[in-house]
Amino acid sequence: MLICLTNFSVGFCANKNAEVNDKINLVWQPVVDEANDLSQIAKLPGVNIVSPSWFVIDNANGHIKDNGDFLYARDLKKKDYKIWALITNDFNPELTHKWLNDEKAKAYIIRQMVFYAQRYPIDGYNFDFENIYDSDKDALSRFVEEATGELHKQGITVSMDITVASDTANWSSCYDRAVLGKTVDYLVLMAYDEHGRLSKTAGSVASINWVENGVKNLIAQVPPEKVILGVPLYMRLWEESSIGRVTASTLSMAQADELKKAKKAKSIWLPNEGQYYFSYRENGKTYHVWQEEAKSLQLKAALVRKYNLAGIASWRKGFETPRIWQVLDRELRRR
Repeated sequence: MLICLTNFSVGFCANKNAEVNDKINLVWQPVVDEANDLSQIAKLPGVNIVSPSWFVIDNANGHIKDNGDFLYARDLKKKDYKIWALITNDFNPELTHKWLNDEKAKAYIIRQMVFYAQRYPIDGYNFDFENIYDSDKDALSRFVEEATGELHKQGITVSMDITVASDTANWSSCYDRAVLGKTVDYLVLMAYDEHGRLSKTAGSVASINWVENGVKNLIAQVPPEKVILGVPLYMRLWEESSIGRVTASTLSMAQADELKKAKKAKSIWLPNEGQYYFSYRENGKTYHVWQEEAKSLQLKAALVRKYNLAGIASWRKGFETPRIWQVLDRELRRR
């Protein structure tokens, strides 16, 4: 006997006696290559939604650059993935300001989104609008409300990515989280870049206490069942000079493992960060890595059940080691 459960637009079926995953398990796919082409490789354990980076609002008139791929989408659907196409504002604050305050441009954007929702076999949109002037906060909320209303008429699910709350201009304080949470189906909390690429101090991309505090702050404004927790599949290699100046580069999980082995570095578990950490010295400089791996991600995924969140979203395909998908799936299935 099969039992089917539906969680908004995401449905799951399982054997009556088996554990049922009623949580969203999304992965973003901004880059498609042979090794990571989700339309061609074996279905990832537990993953039920793919968000390909397809659309960019690329001028002040509201034109959308279309990078959609019908054959890719068709093959994803054959593997029983839902598709939430990602659309960005090109992270351009001045460009975004112009179309957010132009009624014709906004209407044009919405018409295109409706058209592409009909052209491609997609189930939803993921709005990745970042680096927006704080003065455009209300205009952003109005646009999202207008777009969501029209997309809902087409049966399209709408999710929107937001940062962890802070006083950072343009990157955090531009979002009216309470209003957006009432409008869209889901808010995706991008719980990473605690220490960003341009940070002046070395540190974790997503320590567990910082992530959990971000969750608690958001669900104080938005129902938890509308929140998806975004987690990083990457980390950073921090290079620190003798005078304390730091620079950073991105590491995948496999690259971090290889680096630790090559440098014969020993890792230690940091309980407050919920991560392994290792360092080494070379050519008068010190290098630091706060690792994301199975244990650290399991702790983050556990927050989904702890706070009754809608699910999890992983940035991004290609940064992970294969075991990660089983770890996330197993944690999301726990009662």
